[in-house]
Amino acid sequence: MHMQRVLPIEADKAAGKVKEQLEQVRKRLHRVPNMHATMANAPAVLDAYLAMNAALGHSSLDPELRTRIQLAVAAVNQAEYCLLAHTEAGRAQKIPEAELAAAREAKSANPKYLAALKFARAVVEDMGQVTDADMAALRNAGYADAQALEIAAVVAAGLFTNYFNHVAATHPDAEPVKR
Repeated sequence: MHMQRVLPIEADKAAGKVKEQLEQVRKRLHRVPNMHATMANAPAVLDAYLAMNAALGHSSLDPELRTRIQLAVAAVNQAEYCLLAHTEAGRAQKIPEAELAAAREAKSANPKYLAALKFARAVVEDMGQVTDADMAALRNAGYADAQALEIAAVVAAGLFTNYFNHVAATHPDAEPVKR
């Protein structure tokens, strides 16, 4: 593992807006993960991340599916930090280990989740240029157009954190995130 390129802001030494942001994170997660502390170097980046996460929490996609999508996206992008974080989130959500492993390959024993994961992977691999067949398969699995857009947004959120962590070379957290 190489050196972290952008060092995290120490939450206890933060001031002003950054301190408020990191306290918000600490309240929600009971600690400040390294990614959040690193994002705090650019408060607009942390704001964008927190806002997107909050908005997607109100989507029609259940949290377990969003976690599975994040795992599939992180696997395609070889995003180790995100793979670890979303695996811990999935464990906290009581997703079976076999399903967590399957999600990394855009697979699931649940046919509806499987369709969403295949679609999410297509969004990543085809850089958003999904086909009519991709959309038809998602619709045939029972998803509405709004949910296709929500899946695309969850993918975009994953790409954001994957790429952020690649650029910063964010080191994994020593302890898992408690949710």
